[in-house]
Amino acid sequence: MNKSILFIAAAALMLSACADDNVPGFSTDEPASLLAQDSLNALAPLKEYVDTVKYPNFILGGGTSAAPFNEQGKVYAFDKANFKEVVTGNAFKYASVVKSDGSMDFSTVQAFVKNATQAGLSVYGHTLCWHSQQQVAYLNGLITDPNAAKHVLHVNIPEAKTNQWDWELYVNPTKELESGKTYTLKMRVKATSDYHVTVWPQGASTQYWPTPSFDATTQWTNINASFEAKQAIKQIRFELGTFGGEIWMDDVQLLDPDGNNLIGEGSFENGTMDGWSKPSWHSYTLNIVNDPDQGADAGGMTEQQKKDTLTWALNNFISGMMKTCDGKVKAWDAVNEPMSDAAPYELKTAGRDGSAKENFYWQDHLGKDYVRTVIRLARKAAGDSVNLKLFINDYNLEAAYNQNAKCKGLIEMIKYWESDGVTKIDGIGSQMHVTCSMDPKVQQANEDAYVNMLKLLAATGKLVRISELDMGVQDTNHKTVNTADVTPEMHKRMAEYYKFIVEEYLEIIPVAQQYGICVWAPTDSPKGSGWRADEPIGLWNGDYVRKPAYAGFAEGLQGK
Repeated sequence: MNKSILFIAAAALMLSACADDNVPGFSTDEPASLLAQDSLNALAPLKEYVDTVKYPNFILGGGTSAAPFNEQGKVYAFDKANFKEVVTGNAFKYASVVKSDGSMDFSTVQAFVKNATQAGLSVYGHTLCWHSQQQVAYLNGLITDPNAAKHVLHVNIPEAKTNQWDWELYVNPTKELESGKTYTLKMRVKATSDYHVTVWPQGASTQYWPTPSFDATTQWTNINASFEAKQAIKQIRFELGTFGGEIWMDDVQLLDPDGNNLIGEGSFENGTMDGWSKPSWHSYTLNIVNDPDQGADAGGMTEQQKKDTLTWALNNFISGMMKTCDGKVKAWDAVNEPMSDAAPYELKTAGRDGSAKENFYWQDHLGKDYVRTVIRLARKAAGDSVNLKLFINDYNLEAAYNQNAKCKGLIEMIKYWESDGVTKIDGIGSQMHVTCSMDPKVQQANEDAYVNMLKLLAATGKLVRISELDMGVQDTNHKTVNTADVTPEMHKRMAEYYKFIVEEYLEIIPVAQQYGICVWAPTDSPKGSGWRADEPIGLWNGDYVRKPAYAGFAEGLQGK
């Protein structure tokens, strides 16, 4: 392969901006822009640039979508022509296979593996365990005993005062109440003594009439109180100033005229009080407790029972996946994105790193040893510990802003997981969703941090995989550039950055530790996409036409 392909392509590209057909004695059959594209079109398929003699273990992978790949049309032919391995972004994930009732459908996985094998492509599995794209309700339901104590909101007021506003409880609706519309407050309530509770809707000012109110008694009472909003209402205030004692609330709803509930957290079963508050100067106690009527022996699962149940569910998925793949998928992201962004030496957890309503953080339920469990279950299900390669995959390992702290944290955590003398983690995946900066100082910092990451990973002795490589671009003002606005100079810089990334990987990572690089998004991201929308992240554009980045990547594959 000609070592100057990048510079030929870049030079042709730059000509497109300055060609002049009116120069005396000079003519061309094609405009310079077409010549630039011709030079790219003349290059070989991407996988042919891998020196398999010099780098015998290196695998060039491509990310793809299972549905169009399984149609065996354009996407299938494209992947077959350019890559040695394919990985699908979503089809292998928990929520794509496990239904809301716990049943599993592996048909898409099975078809994908079959079609890839027939095309002569290996398949990389992504992923056996992740906090995102889980069946959260199903998993939480497994560890929620119907006999367990029900959670309720508990208000403990030390003494009655003179005015009803001397003690207040606030809740913020998820949507502003509209003036002129009627709303209904529903809830269960109980108190240590009878008390009439006044509720004041609050907008720009306090609405004193009409206002909902209700009687709390020493027995659980169902409340149904309607009122008309006289202004835009942003807050509901429970006036408790002349009460002393305890009040319990549960199943709180605020229904609009269409029956939509505007209280985000009214059951308190997740142990959160999102949207609920009290004035900072009010010294009463506000917390979540078990329903006092259920008593101390209300039942519920022990922590060990919960762990056993979730391990069972995890094993169902992993063993089902391994059986479906039938030994044809020999490398996996066993665990995806375990490390915290806020605390890069610690694992992700609900609250600090995301919402428990949207994600299922396995560490919060199984403890920091959950990765050991995943590794154990995967090796047992595969029945081939020799050829099976299990990776821990994460992002921002190459980040300059924290001096590769997340990479260092992951390496230390892997040391911990393997300290039991049983757990074996074969490799580390670095996602590398990078940005080429037109600010020279920023770009230099990015490149330095990348090189440092490679050195850190090489020192582990583990297999190293660039697992999800794609690239956007920012201008000198650090603003993201959309696809239509990429200049010839930006194209050139991105091509050079790709060349740098691939070359440094091949130079720094020992041959025995090279798993390879996966091009996560081969084509530019369309407008409205859920991933880097309208960014020029591909080696090809949206019509599968090669970009200068292709030449940079191809030249990088040849090594220095």
